[in-house]
Amino acid sequence: MKELVEELYLTNRGFVTDDYEQCLDYIDEYKLNLDIHAYESGTEIWDSWVVPQKWSVNDAYVAVDGDRIIDYDDHPLHLISYSEPFEATITKSELLDHVHTHSEMSDAIPWHFRQNYRPWDSEWGFCARQETVDSLDSETYEVCIETEFEDDEMLVGEHHIEGQRDETILLAAHLDHTGMANDDLAGVAVGCELMNRLQQRESLTYSYTFLIVQELVGSAAYFATNGDKIDDVQYGIFLEMPGNDNRILLQRTFTGETRLDRVATYVLNRTVDDGEVGPFRSQIGNDEIVFESPGFEIPTVSVTRFPYEEYHTHFDNPEIISEHRLERYCSYLERVIEVLESDFVPMRTFEGMPSLANPKYDLYIDPNEIEARDTGNIHEFRHRILRYLDGEHTAFDIADKFDLDYEFVRSYLEEFEACGLITTADPLADSDRSA
Repeated sequence: MKELVEELYLTNRGFVTDDYEQCLDYIDEYKLNLDIHAYESGTEIWDSWVVPQKWSVNDAYVAVDGDRIIDYDDHPLHLISYSEPFEATITKSELLDHVHTHSEMSDAIPWHFRQNYRPWDSEWGFCARQETVDSLDSETYEVCIETEFEDDEMLVGEHHIEGQRDETILLAAHLDHTGMANDDLAGVAVGCELMNRLQQRESLTYSYTFLIVQELVGSAAYFATNGDKIDDVQYGIFLEMPGNDNRILLQRTFTGETRLDRVATYVLNRTVDDGEVGPFRSQIGNDEIVFESPGFEIPTVSVTRFPYEEYHTHFDNPEIISEHRLERYCSYLERVIEVLESDFVPMRTFEGMPSLANPKYDLYIDPNEIEARDTGNIHEFRHRILRYLDGEHTAFDIADKFDLDYEFVRSYLEEFEACGLITTADPLADSDRSA
């Protein structure tokens, strides 16, 4: 996963740029086959978001007597996103009106990004270390920004895996953050790896779609033009900033009350030593707000390792990412999906109380062996399980209620099915449960 990040991170991934297209081409060739959705520059989405023009950078620098002191070639974050062209010799005061620095880190080149989302705004400018700005001692500066704008297409990548059911779990990450690695190129890398692992399974209950988007605008464009696909989406998972040295933060869906919320929280608490759970967009926000927007309202969690001090600076590079942390993050998502994939609703076929100790069943849980199981409330479980085989609870619901290992409960109920004591059904969608 980290290999993909190292290959692509130091590129100008504005919303519509040659570098963005080349990154999609690389992913399509080496990591994951993509279907491409194209949206023409100037297209209005929901009568408000606007697809920007293609932005090309030929050169950009600030110089004193020909010596470049701020140079796009040194790092693409030195130029603000979608900077207008500009060329002149100007005063120090005029220059400082167009140079952005980090408010807390004097040695960091920050990311100035708003014009990605606001093509109706127009500004030229640079980003620089505060220490560079503090060292400026000339009265005049040569400024050269050679950028070009032209109509083109914004590209959204999609990979879809067909499962046994049309109901789809939608995963997404954004590719657009110029010259950065963890935010969110690393999320794209995890998404590619996770989809490849799902592809290798013999069968899948759900269908899966992975979107590689431009933050907010790319998701909005896809949602606005793919209503037939969106109708099948049951849940969303946004992958962001997975590789830095911090705990995994699960931010719940808008309501925080869906089956996805409960499964994701359960798996986090049982498999991640330093996990944290928070409300919807409580610490950081991304495209889950598009997925959950009015008219769609797809329950979407986000999984992240935010915050980290390198965020939105040139220090967000592959050095802060480890393959181990990417793998732990990916494995957590796999476990969440495994529960969603294998869960079922048990429905009893009997009345009264069968003797589970009867040799034809052999399902009795001996109280003398309970302590050795080292699980949750198994005492209550063994006394109450028969009443929960009512078609209203899933195997996961039962495991969660009694704080038991999901695999133990699922396997135990599969033995009930093998003995003819229950039949099983697919879990209902959250919308069906509330109807």
